[in-house]
Amino acid sequence: MLVFPVLLLPITRSLNMPLEQILPKSFLMYLLYGLLAIPWGFLSDHISPRVMMGSGMILAGGGFLISGLIKDPAFLSFSLALVGIGCAAYHPAGLSMISKGLKSRGKALGLNGIFGNLGIASAPFAAGVLNYALGWQATLLVLGGTGIAVGIVNLIVPFSVERYSDKQRGSEMKKGNVLKLFIALCAVVTVSGLLYRGFTLILPSYLEIRLSAAFDGIYTALQRAGETGVLSSEQGSLFAAVIAGCAYLVGMLGQWVGGKLADRFDLKKAYFAFGLLAMPFLLLFRFGTGFGLIAYAGMFTFFTLGLQPIENSMFAMLTPPRWRSVAYGVKFTLSFGIGSLSVFLVTQVQNRWNIEAVVLLLVGYLAAIILFITILNVLGRNQELRHVNTVVNDKPSEIPEAKAL
Repeated sequence: MLVFPVLLLPITRSLNMPLEQILPKSFLMYLLYGLLAIPWGFLSDHISPRVMMGSGMILAGGGFLISGLIKDPAFLSFSLALVGIGCAAYHPAGLSMISKGLKSRGKALGLNGIFGNLGIASAPFAAGVLNYALGWQATLLVLGGTGIAVGIVNLIVPFSVERYSDKQRGSEMKKGNVLKLFIALCAVVTVSGLLYRGFTLILPSYLEIRLSAAFDGIYTALQRAGETGVLSSEQGSLFAAVIAGCAYLVGMLGQWVGGKLADRFDLKKAYFAFGLLAMPFLLLFRFGTGFGLIAYAGMFTFFTLGLQPIENSMFAMLTPPRWRSVAYGVKFTLSFGIGSLSVFLVTQVQNRWNIEAVVLLLVGYLAAIILFITILNVLGRNQELRHVNTVVNDKPSEIPEAKAL
């Protein structure tokens, strides 16, 4: 799904359309990606998470194939919507299996996040290189075919996790704490979705615009005598895509650190620390200059992506295993469904002011996130959220708090 932001400027140049007309074409993709997480989660809980993940990958790959085959803006929204529908299957199915089937839940979710970040990082690399070599249409065809192949493999390889089992569970919950903490957590992930989608949407373009002069200097230094030394638009897009990928690679380390901390500390406190530490780097990303922007983007992704294994551990701790896929479906419906509104919000801010103003909008989102995490900590001040290495069997009568939720 992060291929589209990288190809955004190449598509606008190819179709000879302004950015503000192409950008909204991704709205349905992001919207359905979030809204359909709950239905996919329900099917995963009642049929098979493996089958749901495989089917979703095949559907998403098919959407990219259509996007690459038909060079018509009218079809772009439809084909990208298929991508969003298919990708919506992953989080409720995949995270449910990981959270239920492994004893070191935080570490496992962090490791999963690292591989997720490999995908996040490889999207700018792969899309940037393929676009430079083959063009944006061929890029979508290659990646679409890859998605279909991965989906087929997923359907073939057999594995499963018991529906009612949890190999690791958290601290005993005090009566009345589960629901209020769950609601507070949902408030955090709702705003986090706006922040995440907005940042990933603008990162390649922001770096290309802010670092264009620096890119020209590097390119000139690499030119042979007698050549122009002027960076082409496609080369600028490639440089920006590669740098964006590097920023996401830094986020991989954040996922690992966040996962380790999730197994050792109170999740509420670790959650607050990571959110607070992300703020100065986002401010530096807006007001800094030169190649320092790359480091600031990297550290911002370190802390914001490092939040995810902590956050996913909290969702697992507050929900029963038999409905874990649906619980993650709720999370990603709030996060990515409402987060899809960032497409329009970013477009409006970009049109009225500039892309730098969009980063200030993201600062506002992060400030709201820190506020909601603070509220969560206040509500749970007498309740630890800490992993306990015990194996429990979640029959409906055994966990009254989770059953009530």
